[in-house]
Amino acid sequence: MKKYSLKINGNQYEVKIDDVNEASTLAHVTVNGTKYDVEIEGGKGKPVSKPQVIAAPESTGLSVTPKTPIATKPAAVAAPASGYKVTCPLPGTVLSLAVKEGDTVAAGQTVAVLEAMKMENNIDAERGGVVKQVLVSAGATVMEGDVLLVIE
Repeated sequence: MKKYSLKINGNQYEVKIDDVNEASTLAHVTVNGTKYDVEIEGGKGKPVSKPQVIAAPESTGLSVTPKTPIATKPAAVAAPASGYKVTCPLPGTVLSLAVKEGDTVAAGQTVAVLEAMKMENNIDAERGGVVKQVLVSAGATVMEGDVLLVIE
């Protein structure tokens, strides 16, 4: 460690240079009790070699392809039944469903909650009836116009 007493524009500074890393031109400096990491301008760091990737021999049994399937979020089911279709008004993620098949719903009742643009949106039934088919599940990513459920 080296200590210096510097006077700059009439101001007194006590400078301690704790450590200089010659490989990266970085110095640990303390000025009037405040610590700084300082890069030495014009310093020449040693070049860092990139790690070399070597293929594993086939006899080791190693593979770059994962053996376990990657989990995906459930998607909307494609074939809706006949009846009144409650569609998605905008792209988003289904947070929850308030009804299940066989439930009776009234006009204006919330049937699902959709997250879109970081906001929760209630999806309401425009007509009353019995839920004939639910085509999505919580966590499904849906697009505008996708059928969420069918009311008969």
